[in-house]
Amino acid sequence: MENTNLDIWAKEIIKKTGFIPKKEIRRGYYYTTDKVRSIIFSGLYKQKPAVLKIYDDPRLTDEPISLNSFYKRNKSKIIKVPKIYNYNRTSAKKGWLIMEKIPEKAACFIRPIKSGYRKTIASLYLEYRKTFAVKPTRKLVLAENLSADQFHIFRINRWFELCNNKETERVFTGKKPILDHREFIPRFEEGTELIRKEFKNRKMIWCHGHFNPAELYHDPTSNVYYLLDFAHTHMYPEGYEFAFIIWSDWIMSANWKMNYLNWKKGVVDWLKEFEPIAKKLKIRKFNLLMKASLVERCLGAILADICASDRADAEKKGRIKLIYHLLDELLK
Repeated sequence: MENTNLDIWAKEIIKKTGFIPKKEIRRGYYYTTDKVRSIIFSGLYKQKPAVLKIYDDPRLTDEPISLNSFYKRNKSKIIKVPKIYNYNRTSAKKGWLIMEKIPEKAACFIRPIKSGYRKTIASLYLEYRKTFAVKPTRKLVLAENLSADQFHIFRINRWFELCNNKETERVFTGKKPILDHREFIPRFEEGTELIRKEFKNRKMIWCHGHFNPAELYHDPTSNVYYLLDFAHTHMYPEGYEFAFIIWSDWIMSANWKMNYLNWKKGVVDWLKEFEPIAKKLKIRKFNLLMKASLVERCLGAILADICASDRADAEKKGRIKLIYHLLDELLK
């Protein structure tokens, strides 16, 4: 184990619960690798194969409650979730849970996924929406009561601050900022204006909040998919999940050295898969919704996932260049 505060707390939880760790599976980070927000171990709990997740996130998370809620109501024969054996929430942002270990052969999709799997993910998304709770399973926090447009702006402003702080640190240490304000600010202002306009009359929906190929594990033995990571269950504007999948699988995972036309094709192909799903979910004016939803994801990617991260400068600049091209087309 390393020696972060979360590692120290993990030792206490392991001793207290009797969980026997065998392997660290994953660490979750809040944009940079020096900010560990979760640690996941596989091991044994009461002589059963199990997984222990310890989290301390800057954001609200009620993962044990959300996961348990979906487990109890889920009637899908295609999508399953692990059963929770034990958990404790010490605050609205901190806690731990011990859950059933999914089958050994179950594996997640590697991003970016092969184009043939996009239809599979789209159909799994529809299946998940059919069984996910429509009404919140907990009391909403203040921000979740905002209108859809104000909710997006609230989050974008938070990411703007993250980016601004990181860029300020660069300048202070004698480095050039990643963003040229003459290129970014006009796109930022035009983009937020489009988001305000489109989402003013859109609704907020209760959703998983992190549905993407990396959280879906396919068990070839039973042909069942396991949906994981309920740490982001939240109220989000409609259209958010479609754009989030594109952001996760393509915008932030595809080869940033690609030429723009080939890169853009990945975004377009995803939209083609989601349009019939949107019709089945009775989502109106899909094209306008996705235009604004992708603008939101583009701005968020530039501010938080790229500029506030510790990625290499070459990758930061390469990804921003591709996203600028896409933003310019979306903002026409």
